[in-house]
Amino acid sequence: MSVIVALGLLTASPSNPHPNWMVGTWGWQNPDEIEPDCKGDHTATYDRNGRYDFMDEIGIWRVEGDRLIETTTDPGEAGDPAQKGKSFVRRFERVKPGVLQIFGEYPGKLIKCTND
Repeated sequence: MSVIVALGLLTASPSNPHPNWMVGTWGWQNPDEIEPDCKGDHTATYDRNGRYDFMDEIGIWRVEGDRLIETTTDPGEAGDPAQKGKSFVRRFERVKPGVLQIFGEYPGKLIKCTND
């Protein structure tokens, strides 16, 4: 029995909440737009260490299955202080490398900016 448990532990892959494919700068694209906003103020940068930066908002991020979860740690000067510690969850589908189709209340796409 212990051999079976040991084999299961060896073949199990640990969950990676900060996948490499998500690291970098991503631009938002509304459903009615042709190009993502990679030069303006609608970009978010996701670091390997699990931090994100959106405008002057800073927080932590993780991926769980088909959900991108961002938790605000510093809402910035223009942000709402009540958002500190709040999590924003976006359900997504990876359409292709560098493109996430976002579903829910604010649908659109996150597209990895090529200037990374």
